[in-house]
Amino acid sequence: MPEYGLIPARGNWELRWFPTTSAATFKKGALLNLDDTFLLREYLSTDSQCLGIAMSNSTASTAVVGGLNSVLVALPAPNCTAYSDITTGVTASSVSVGQASVIYKVGNIASYASTVMGQASRFSALVTIVGPVQADTSQVEVAFNALTQVIYSTSSATFLT
Repeated sequence: MPEYGLIPARGNWELRWFPTTSAATFKKGALLNLDDTFLLREYLSTDSQCLGIAMSNSTASTAVVGGLNSVLVALPAPNCTAYSDITTGVTASSVSVGQASVIYKVGNIASYASTVMGQASRFSALVTIVGPVQADTSQVEVAFNALTQVIYSTSSATFLT
């Protein structure tokens, strides 16, 4: 199973530094969100939105924002797409352009698109499949849904517990 992580693809991605105090580690390419104090953390399955993609490992954070350790994040502006890993067991024939998808964590990286769960749940479906499965890399191109973003969204940030 590959672990390339999410990779920004098409569109005008915006790069910004976000502070983090999270003790949890995440890898480059992981999907990220903000915690209830608006500090950076890895995306959780209970989240209804996401912030962007980690451009470095959290263990490589740098004191940038207000002296706090910070991570560079790629923010998807409208019309941005990314390449997402897909998991073993998800066949190319089960992934269709236009299909809603969740992003979830396998191993130590939250970057896997799946149609196995969340297809019927608009709460969980962060992305839409916009390209075919790339068999050689086990990736698929996805577009971020407009109401599932923290920035460039018409939705407000929510924090579930």
